[in-house]
Amino acid sequence: MEELNQIRTQLRNRLLICFGCVAVLGIAAALVVKHAFVFFFVLVLGCILSMLVVQKPRKRYRTAFKQAFVRKSLESVFTDLEYEPDAGISYETIADTKMMSMGDRFHSEDYISGRYRNIFFEQSDVHIEEKHESTDSKGHTTTSYVTLFRGRWMIFDFNKEFRAKLQVVQKGFPSAKRKRFFGKKENLFKKVELESEAFNHAFQVYAQNEHDAFYVITPAFMERIQNLAARNTGKLLFCFIDNRLHIAIHDSKDSFEPGSVFRPIDEQASLDKIRSEIQVITQFVDELELDNNLFLMEE
Repeated sequence: MEELNQIRTQLRNRLLICFGCVAVLGIAAALVVKHAFVFFFVLVLGCILSMLVVQKPRKRYRTAFKQAFVRKSLESVFTDLEYEPDAGISYETIADTKMMSMGDRFHSEDYISGRYRNIFFEQSDVHIEEKHESTDSKGHTTTSYVTLFRGRWMIFDFNKEFRAKLQVVQKGFPSAKRKRFFGKKENLFKKVELESEAFNHAFQVYAQNEHDAFYVITPAFMERIQNLAARNTGKLLFCFIDNRLHIAIHDSKDSFEPGSVFRPIDEQASLDKIRSEIQVITQFVDELELDNNLFLMEE
């Protein structure tokens, strides 16, 4: 803790020095030129340069925090643990589901894999953006990026395969997709209405085989999904593919990150925060009872 706080203090001090220099230069430039725009221009440029200056110490602090708190907390819950803060679930893994729009820019980090209640899982933070271009009246083109998905992508393994692909998507989840109109007949997805009006109001179900949807999405399973939706602030996407269940949570959050460098590290508060973020993984195994064969197709 002492060493970690020293790293945090060094980063904080460097940030304060950078911001102080930027403010002084901005005020001086505005007084000389006598135009407020100059102050704001220097301020923005200085902030960008400051972020570049502190990039390495910020990474050092982030890595030290995750080794001191995150890894140890994960090891207390999961077996066969692999934790790579700078790696993530690959673009290809998510794109191959063909159930998520992949946009133009992809970033993934905080890769975790391991076993919980003997269920193997993978998860990472994922950020997917789509490029938008707009042209003003003078013909100038501006490029911006719009977030399609930001949150967690988790993958849980089963010991048998589903006969057909199945998607359950909470209404409001952005950019979910499924192949419905083109391709081989057996690959087409059909929207399935289940017997629960409340569930149909909150979720949409698409399946390659309607019988499989009713077999997997039982009344008990619908209730479990609704419980999970109530416990998570983000919107949920479930993709049943072969012997894997992909679960995406779009909540615009990054998990397992340190707090503000301008406050001393509260060890207990940091541990409590990490435990709550770990529970985002374990709750799906617990609530859905993934360690039994309730949702698996018989051969």
